[in-house]
Amino acid sequence: MGNRAFIQVESKDFLAPILFYGHWSGTENLDAVRNVLERTGRIGDGSYLAAQIFHEFANTLGAYDGELSFGIASGEVSDAWVDAPTVYVDADTGAYTVDGETHTEFAKRASMA
Repeated sequence: MGNRAFIQVESKDFLAPILFYGHWSGTENLDAVRNVLERTGRIGDGSYLAAQIFHEFANTLGAYDGELSFGIASGEVSDAWVDAPTVYVDADTGAYTVDGETHTEFAKRASMA
């Protein structure tokens, strides 16, 4: 049980996508991605952007205590474990996809990274 949510971050610099998992996070995955993309200067720097997204998802929005409810993995999201739509982030461009729709409102900032 839970309200499981995933964020999948992809970059040309990663061997495989990075997955962030929140057990009780619902739609906070989308909020975390949008919050970070709106303010970051690290679009195009996959490792920094991924760290910022996880921090926002787990710590800022999720009040993560370091013990339960959040995880990090690599690979692809399995639909069997999803309660909320997965957010797919292209760390190289700042584009993100949710429910099959790609959003690029933050992609213009990628050239400033």
